[in-house]
Amino acid sequence: MKITRLEVLVVDDQSPDGTGIIADQMSKDNPCIHVLHRPPPRGRGLAGIDGFRWARDHSYEYAIEMDADFSHPPEFIPFLLKPFEDPNRPVDLVIGSRYIPGGKIKGWPRWRYWNSFVANRLARWVLGLRAIDCTSGYRCFSKNALEKIPWESLIATGPVIVEEILFHFERAGLRHTEVPITFIERTQGTSKVRFSTILRWIRELVRIRLKGIPQRH
Repeated sequence: MKITRLEVLVVDDQSPDGTGIIADQMSKDNPCIHVLHRPPPRGRGLAGIDGFRWARDHSYEYAIEMDADFSHPPEFIPFLLKPFEDPNRPVDLVIGSRYIPGGKIKGWPRWRYWNSFVANRLARWVLGLRAIDCTSGYRCFSKNALEKIPWESLIATGPVIVEEILFHFERAGLRHTEVPITFIERTQGTSKVRFSTILRWIRELVRIRLKGIPQRH
């Protein structure tokens, strides 16, 4: 597989820090940079859905999801693409994993480790997921996955969108693999993780599972 062109989509969720303005200027100077400005309401989940739908509707062969604060180092992008080169082990999703051998996390306080560990276990249990790093937001989807995941019917508005996408991915019978990455805690800004965020995440996780239970007739 030879990647001939890499493009960037910045999903601006009405960021108050001027991100959209900076991204617009960059897109004028570079045709490989695109900007999607979202109308209200705001939300990590809603922004993710719109970004993936944009990639699907523009028929991209692969779509890489990543944080824009460099906690997901761009140098791992080739490792996310490499598994697609093996015709004997076809996959539709490659997860950048912190929790398989070789994966690392730098800069987290102890409570963040425990929070992430419990979240992974809880997501795997409630949604029946097979992935090791269920909460990783550094992932590469194939065109086939983009077309088969029911973006229009997803219900998550917040960070739990990561697990909801994986839930529908596995239900569609698609295959994934995981490659080790190093997650680096951001050096600027503050984390949005709060106790109230965790409670909403758990509630949304249960909603996703209940919505996915087949109805009896």
